[in-house]
Amino acid sequence: MKALSSNERLLILINCFYNLANAMSAVFMNVYLYAYTGSLVVMSIYTIVRIGLYPFFFTLGGKWAQKHRFSQTLTAGLIFIMISLLFVLGASDQFERVPQLVYVVAALVGMGEGLYWLSINSLNQIVSTAKTRSLFISDIGIFNNLSAIIAPLISTLIIELAGTDTAGYVEIFKIVLVIYGLIALLSTRISARSVNRGFSVLKRMRLDDPQWRYCMISTFLYGMRDSLILTLAGLLVYNATNGSGSAYGKLLAIFAVLTILAYAWVSRTMRRSNRMRYYQIGSLLIASSTIVLVLWPTLAGAIYYGVVNAIATPMYANPYTIIMMNAIQDYAAQENIVGRVIAKEAYLSIGRCLGMVLIVLCSLLLPETLYLPTAVVMCSLFPVILTLYATVYHRERDRQKQLGLVK
Repeated sequence: MKALSSNERLLILINCFYNLANAMSAVFMNVYLYAYTGSLVVMSIYTIVRIGLYPFFFTLGGKWAQKHRFSQTLTAGLIFIMISLLFVLGASDQFERVPQLVYVVAALVGMGEGLYWLSINSLNQIVSTAKTRSLFISDIGIFNNLSAIIAPLISTLIIELAGTDTAGYVEIFKIVLVIYGLIALLSTRISARSVNRGFSVLKRMRLDDPQWRYCMISTFLYGMRDSLILTLAGLLVYNATNGSGSAYGKLLAIFAVLTILAYAWVSRTMRRSNRMRYYQIGSLLIASSTIVLVLWPTLAGAIYYGVVNAIATPMYANPYTIIMMNAIQDYAAQENIVGRVIAKEAYLSIGRCLGMVLIVLCSLLLPETLYLPTAVVMCSLFPVILTLYATVYHRERDRQKQLGLVK
């Protein structure tokens, strides 16, 4: 297997540090804001606002990087995220009196993450090759989850030393500000950049190419289920611990260890020949994890969710990611693929937002005891729908290849 390049190793490091900071802050940011608002619906709308800003800032960042460098958009995104943390620290208990302030946080985070994810996803695509992509993705998964072990352990220690959960969250946010600053410095060393060619996001949003249509429909379906793990699943696990930030952090660390082992196993055993089988099994397990969590919102349900989700994530996410990246790479010789990266992320954001909208609509139309199980079960089925769709598509594509109708 081909060795990773210096840019690939640097991006793995940046992904790792970002995941460390994100695991320390984003998860507890949701818990921190939820402690003040006390509403899963408000937190769902918070996520809609945050994710809804992604497409605009993907496009803005892509246009900027076309003329300059992705390291600049990466740094700008981190600055917005840092400002959001400073706003949270400054607002403090104002969230309890004015819950709508959480939407200001959502806007700041959405702008920052839009720029960051556009940059990091484009760079991941640009610097990796078909020969190194599987190793590159698996290494990112392993190192991200290594940081996901360290983060909750550090966070739990801080919370226990702080005396109260809320005071601990504040200290965590301060440490995370320093980590984001370190990532911004590392980003300046990235030498890869976009090709100096124009691109149209609106044109790439069209589904006029069979392969591209398959990719974007898959991405949309992936996003519908992904909406559950952005905020809701974490808060349900938090509730299952009776609102203990310390217990929550320890659970996250255990789940991260299992995820690392799962990524290591998948990276060594998954091949092109068995990729679809992993995809199918992973989707069934992923679907069951959130269904069990919402139907049995106890500690046992939370443990089932965490363990099964940890095992299934690389089985489900790795095939999806490899298929998408390989497909996008097919267009690299003819165009600036940043337009396709942005379009893919836009479809993912649309799926995520519609998943959260479904939760909000269910809360308005159904009794309080029914809306959450109904919405979560519906969103949980989308991984199964996705892999059924993928199975049919690839079988037909293989048939056409045998007949010489496609390359």
